[in-house]
Amino acid sequence: MLPLAGIKVIELANLLPGPFCTLILADLGAEVIKIERPPLGDPLREIMPGAFASINRNKKSLCLDLKDDKAKEVLTNLIKQSDALVEGFRPGVADKLGFGYEKVRVFNERITYCSISGYGQSGPYASLPGHDVNYLGVSGVLSISGDPQGPPAPWGGVQVADLCTSMYAALSITASLLAREKSGQGDYLDVSMTDCLLAWAGPRLGEYFGRGKPVKEKFMSRGAYGAFQAKDGKYLALACVEDIFWKNLCRLLGREDLAQKKEYQNWSGRNARADEINSILSKYFLEKDRAEWMTLLKNADIPCSPVNSFEELNHDPQISSKDLIHYRNNIPLVAFPVKFAKIKPEKIKTAPKLGEHNPEILADLGYKQNILQI
Repeated sequence: MLPLAGIKVIELANLLPGPFCTLILADLGAEVIKIERPPLGDPLREIMPGAFASINRNKKSLCLDLKDDKAKEVLTNLIKQSDALVEGFRPGVADKLGFGYEKVRVFNERITYCSISGYGQSGPYASLPGHDVNYLGVSGVLSISGDPQGPPAPWGGVQVADLCTSMYAALSITASLLAREKSGQGDYLDVSMTDCLLAWAGPRLGEYFGRGKPVKEKFMSRGAYGAFQAKDGKYLALACVEDIFWKNLCRLLGREDLAQKKEYQNWSGRNARADEINSILSKYFLEKDRAEWMTLLKNADIPCSPVNSFEELNHDPQISSKDLIHYRNNIPLVAFPVKFAKIKPEKIKTAPKLGEHNPEILADLGYKQNILQI
């Protein structure tokens, strides 16, 4: 049996942070019921259908117009039977709909109620709209992103603010459910995307002050570390952080003189001269194809990896050995990534159609006919 089997979660959230949080819970066995507004449901269905399929698998869809009294009655009855509720509205919206925490706790004191928002439920920014880049900016993370010699660059590839928040929310919900076993009481979780990013930035923040507040170029420059282009145009990632790996690389290239150079003999020195070191390395890597470099670097015990494109993932022997990517309707869905010795996370199912589970959920609640208009 999965660890969260028997736990029922209501999702009142769109786009990414809330849905990715509940996906984690669903993979661990929770029954997740996604509440969607007619006529289109979660905007991600239309904006990014592939992304919607990826993060809403293993869930049920209940289509409710929460401006309708019958729909509110259905949701109230559903919440009475539920263990957790995740909402992703701006602060105050859930209260206006009649489903804020103070009202919900009246008819279900055991519920874990999780609010996910950009800046949290309090503070001068709480009511402001925003997206990933805004929270990266306020938390300070954006200031150190991109080229060390260039301006802040929000193009990290994945939605860092959304996803780190989802993980904190899922962890906190699980902790709250565990605490409920002892206290018998639910809890209210105020999950701020900006606060979660700040927590992730903690190690860098400590490093920044510990190093005397260096400018971005000196703070983030890395020598013999990063992505380098090979002769065939493909990229490889190199990470010579420890001195032993730097010496191995110099030996492989036949450049023991670089290893002996005083200015390059430790990590901080190589970072201070990252431009000159990486310029030298770039010329060498352009002399051979990536596959040849990968063999040479691995044999020399140097941290390296291919920079895979999405199309290359299934051909990478490490990725393919993990059986993480599964296709449903030609969309790749990534399974729960942690391998347990005794637990097997939920098998991958497709994302639900809008309102697909209305009849089933209404019947479970005791309604003998579909009372909803969608």
